[in-house]
Amino acid sequence: MNGSRPQNPRLIIRQWFLTRNYQRLIWGIPAILGYLAWLVFGICLALWRPDRTETRYAGIAENALAVKDFETARVASQRLLVLGVAAGQKQHSFDLALALNGLGRGKEAGSLLSSIAPIDKPGYLPAHLYLAQTLLVKTNVTPQEIGTAERHLKHVLALDPQSVEANDLLGRIYVRMGQWELAEKHLTEVVPARPETALLLAVVARAQGDTAGAHNWAQRAAKFHREKVEAAKLDKPAHRLAWADATAMLEDYPAAFAIVEAGWRDYDNKIYLYPLGQICALWADSLAKTRPGDLASRFSLIQRGLECAPQNELLLRQLISLTHQQGPEAVGARAALTRMLTEGKATGVLHFALGIDAWQRGQPEEARQHFTLAYENTPQLPSVANNMAMILSLGDLPDLPRALAIIESVLVKFPNNPNFRETRGEILARSGRWREAVTDLEFALPNLAAKGAAHKALAEAYAGLGLRELAEEHKRQANGSPEEKSASR
Repeated sequence: MNGSRPQNPRLIIRQWFLTRNYQRLIWGIPAILGYLAWLVFGICLALWRPDRTETRYAGIAENALAVKDFETARVASQRLLVLGVAAGQKQHSFDLALALNGLGRGKEAGSLLSSIAPIDKPGYLPAHLYLAQTLLVKTNVTPQEIGTAERHLKHVLALDPQSVEANDLLGRIYVRMGQWELAEKHLTEVVPARPETALLLAVVARAQGDTAGAHNWAQRAAKFHREKVEAAKLDKPAHRLAWADATAMLEDYPAAFAIVEAGWRDYDNKIYLYPLGQICALWADSLAKTRPGDLASRFSLIQRGLECAPQNELLLRQLISLTHQQGPEAVGARAALTRMLTEGKATGVLHFALGIDAWQRGQPEEARQHFTLAYENTPQLPSVANNMAMILSLGDLPDLPRALAIIESVLVKFPNNPNFRETRGEILARSGRWREAVTDLEFALPNLAAKGAAHKALAEAYAGLGLRELAEEHKRQANGSPEEKSASR
């Protein structure tokens, strides 16, 4: 155009770089980085989707609760609540309450649960169900707590009338309360999903006097549980015992006994021992009604049951009733017992029963002979006698002399057994024989697994002796120790 030659682009760029003031560039770097940061933030903001964040944190909270990582679940749930997604607020609050409860922050958890599952109106279904379940699994649930659980479950059904869990729990509450019609209503809703509920429905029908209904439900339950046991490669104690319970409700006691005995024989599981004793007790009770003269069979069942479950109160009471007969019946029963003894039937229990009878007739030496032979023939019988002595010493009309005679017959052979000494000590305390009671109880106390009952009896004995400081100390110990004394020593 003006005749000049075009410049080399490389030279132009080189000249530009050589003429720049790089000190100014260095000072401008923070501004450049700031602009870049805003650019990145703007891009992230444009791409950010709250639903994806909620899903991610919800998954973290769910997994953390599943593995009991309550701190992680707490953080994730709190972040979800901060996001403010309205659709999931109650679920996130519920998860946070579970996490807080797991961390031992029960007060905060309770406050959250009350807000999403109030007692006076339907709220968040899972929270209502959780609160009801928490109350009902307590060991010593009070009537007030049962009422609260009932209200929560009613709210669950207001939100979902088909809820299997709520109908099941409500049905069981009404069984406990003896409200049979309501129990039947709710349990009938459950049985299609949970066939095992048929056994409870059989109990409800029998309580209502519906013999045919009880029979039908028991048959249905027996079939279901039998199939579960027979299909399993390993033993299923819960199904086996329910099968036996249903069979016993059908009054087929030999079959019920065989079902449980097979589990004990094949799997050597001690869980079957007490149910074996209970079946024997029901069987013997049935014989007493249908064949009252067949003492031999009843004694055989009582002995068989006590070998499995020495602490079974029903068996012990049946044995006691046989020794309480009066007049011609007592003479006939004694003759029958003696005849059975000569035939070698149920030897240990027979000697024991004859011993009680002899003591009652004022024949202490004869009684001692029978007791000695009873304990030699049946090793389990000392525990049976101990339990019988405790049963006789309790209640509104205790038979303290008879209870004392029985436990003293045991102590002749086992003088240093702490459990037997404790029993005698308690009976002596109830009889007002304070010094003798203290001797037995102080001897037994150091070697007892459960000391609450012994402390309580010692408090009573020392109070009777006028030793108030010792009485108060044992009373304090008794209140601080759970009353663990069971029927079986």
